[in-house]
Amino acid sequence: MSILRIKNSKLEGKVYVNHSKSYLHRYIFASSFAGENTIIKGFDLSEDIKDTMLSLISFADFDLLDSGDVLVKPRENKKSPDRIRIEASGTTLRFMLFNILDGKLHEIYMGDKLYERPNDPVFKIFNDNGVKFHRNDAKKTISIKGDLVKDEYIITEDISSQFVSSLLFKLARMDFDSRIVLDCDLSSRSYVDMSIKCLEDFGIEVDASENEFKIKGGQEFKSKGEYTIERDYSNAANFYVANYLGSDIEIMDMKAGSIQGDRRVIDILARYDQTQNLIIDMKDSPDIVPILAMAALFRKRKTTFTSIKRLIYKESNRVQAIINELKKIGAKISFTDEALIVNPLEDIVMYTNKFDAYNDHRIAMMLSVLATKLDQDIFLSGYECVKKSYPKFFEDYQSLGGEVNVIDNWK
Repeated sequence: MSILRIKNSKLEGKVYVNHSKSYLHRYIFASSFAGENTIIKGFDLSEDIKDTMLSLISFADFDLLDSGDVLVKPRENKKSPDRIRIEASGTTLRFMLFNILDGKLHEIYMGDKLYERPNDPVFKIFNDNGVKFHRNDAKKTISIKGDLVKDEYIITEDISSQFVSSLLFKLARMDFDSRIVLDCDLSSRSYVDMSIKCLEDFGIEVDASENEFKIKGGQEFKSKGEYTIERDYSNAANFYVANYLGSDIEIMDMKAGSIQGDRRVIDILARYDQTQNLIIDMKDSPDIVPILAMAALFRKRKTTFTSIKRLIYKESNRVQAIINELKKIGAKISFTDEALIVNPLEDIVMYTNKFDAYNDHRIAMMLSVLATKLDQDIFLSGYECVKKSYPKFFEDYQSLGGEVNVIDNWK
């Protein structure tokens, strides 16, 4: 087994983080559904993006250009694949569950952890539309046959925004008018707004209000030829927190007016110097809970993060991973009533210098930034998981003066 040794280092310099994975998923789907070729600029090939591209190869061809951009060439005879494998990307899976539907039989194979993630809202919609499906626990597959026939979808429970986004993309491809009604307080609404922006960029009209989306039937995805993806605030959050902890990083080319929900990291960190307890609702920004929870250890007062139960179903049980790893330095941290409570760290007490990423990219990056505050080296197992969303994370970390080295054959 390989393990990563991370030395205590202040990070300094300029960094250009990767481009938004969430936007990339959406623009790759839209480009594949269009009739014209599309060049996507600001392209980064993470493991999750590979999942999306491989899932769509019966819709389009993808050429990686010397410029680093990707050329999407839609096929004339688009069709849903009979069988696909999605290794770990929840976004890819949720988008494909609806957009693979065409009345024929399809089978989706999944990685073990992805198969465990909840998809009950999709299955409910399948049942309502007469779509037949079967889960095979032994093979980690879902078999699906049928198509959507209803023109109205009322969402009555708080679900992942990915389900609503996927449904928007699917209904935009149908030949009848439809609408989605939110009879609940939807988590991560900003990701739905990102989906609507992408759809509009491809000529799809969505009449969106706070609680309702109306989609005209018979619309076609039309590419403008070229789109540029903005940089990723979810991953930039790690470097914003590093600055809060004492580093001096210039985080370059971030879109100031971005609608990415994780842009909130800037405003949240600005509140950390307040000498009062904080209660922060993370319903719209769950991905930055790990890095913010770690940073909250170094506040002077208690911080409570609410609306985070969904983190249990991420790449790891992310709540438990945060608690387990931060307790290794003496953190007083607990989870109760869907809230993560982080008390100020009185003293850093290193019970061990061995840390685990739980095969979760957010945990791996959190622990790497934590290392900048410790007075001894740490040893991180499972560090390779950053490939899921930010393959160049450790390369960028080193460019800022971070010292890391791989130890092979660790026992």
